Amino acid sequence: MKMKGRLVNEKTLELNITHEGMSGVRIGVIGFSQHQESKIGADVLYPCGKPFVIQFKAAKRGVDGHSATFQVNNNRKRNQHRVLDVIAKSGVCEAYYAFPLIVSDVFLTANFGNLLKFTFMVEAQRITGNINWMNQVHTVEMKSGFAFTVKSGETVSGEGFSAKEFFDKKAKEIEGKIVDETIMSGYIRDLIERMDHIAKEAEIPGESEHTITVIGTDITKEQLGYLQLPVRIRGLQQG
Repeated sequence: MKMKGRLVNEKTLELNITHEGMSGVRIGVIGFSQHQESKIGADVLYPCGKPFVIQFKAAKRGVDGHSATFQVNNNRKRNQHRVLDVIAKSGVCEAYYAFPLIVSDVFLTANFGNLLKFTFMVEAQRITGNINWMNQVHTVEMKSGFAFTVKSGETVSGEGFSAKEFFDKKAKEIEGKIVDETIMSGYIRDLIERMDHIAKEAEIPGESEHTITVIGTDITKEQLGYLQLPVRIRGLQQG
């Protein structure tokens, strides 16, 4: 008999926590069918704040709601963190990690709608330190008091902050702030091109996948919504 996959995985956490955070600050989800995208792209939304990447991580082990151990830079090319770090330092896009202290499926399902309480975030740059990030997987230990430790030969320690604090801050940042009228489809295309260029300039080899979130308004500038888009950042191509 084939075992069902675990509910606690990065995609499940990403979708539910982001939706919970955005709904809490009254920013709705805007989605398009393939037919709509072929006709209008995302032109009904205008960007109105700095885009951000949240790299969600699922716990490898731990105690629900108390502490957990995660792995970072564990994509196939082992370049995920370097990309996040260099993009964040460039100022083009903010980059964060989200570490939910959610280990078991039972705890996840029992706390749907209240996942922010158990999710802690760290700016990507804060875990960089003097650790060698190329071609290696690293372990992050996160505790309920926001303290984290990155272990891999060298050690980096620090403190994160709550996911609720993050989304509340985003809501305040965009109050009354509307950038020039740029249609979302062109904005996203230009943004990804800039991120690709930054990765190449930093001489990061290979590709890495991330999810970027952009907050925008409708054409009337009255309705706030957000789009989450998977993007593939292309660094230096090998061979």
